[in-house]
Amino acid sequence: MRTTWRFFSSLFSPPSAGGGAPGARPPVHPLQPNEQRVPGSLSFPTLHLSLTAAGFSLLRALQWSLTFVIAASATVALWFWWDSRVIAELAAQREHATERAQETNRQFVQQASQAGMNVSEARANELGHQVAFVNRLTEQRAFSWTRFLSDLEEAVPPHISISSVALDFKEIVITLNGTALTLKDLTTLVNKLENHPAFRNVVLSQHRFQEQAGRGESNTPGKDEARTVEFTMTVTYRPQG
Repeated sequence: MRTTWRFFSSLFSPPSAGGGAPGARPPVHPLQPNEQRVPGSLSFPTLHLSLTAAGFSLLRALQWSLTFVIAASATVALWFWWDSRVIAELAAQREHATERAQETNRQFVQQASQAGMNVSEARANELGHQVAFVNRLTEQRAFSWTRFLSDLEEAVPPHISISSVALDFKEIVITLNGTALTLKDLTTLVNKLENHPAFRNVVLSQHRFQEQAGRGESNTPGKDEARTVEFTMTVTYRPQG
């Protein structure tokens, strides 16, 4: 019991004047200017520990990256929502305009029916055919047969006989039926039509060899000079201005 009392007395009692006696308590360093000691307290060594986990900086960078991605996604989603809203408004305007046009057409049909006018779909198709017929008549009047025959005469070589000419006024395509003295003459006709500035797209539809004096027909050429070549061809006519 005395030993214990002496131990605690040595801890809390002031140091002795001699200071170096064996078994005496080591001297206490004076306090720093900003340091305060609570009477009767003990001094413990200071231990510095880092509580930051390894890789915390990388985790923080990943967190900021995810935040940026989420913000960008929200911005894009907002833009798409606004764009879809604008498109929906435009579609509603178009639909409203279509409904008004249909209502106007219905009113026009009713007024025309009351006035005794036929504006049905069948009548509209009939009018379309009539307009096309009038346009064809106008094209026929504007077509110069004199100029066409003059251009054709320039392109037809000797030993070629044209038996019929058919003209499609819509496409200005001419169908020529005739007879050539030889196959070489027919080839010359095709070449001259292709080289003429008023004719193009020459197509030889068919040809056959015809014997004169009732000798019969043949589809293969022979050496008999009495044979002629009957042909049918189409050509596009574009007169030069």
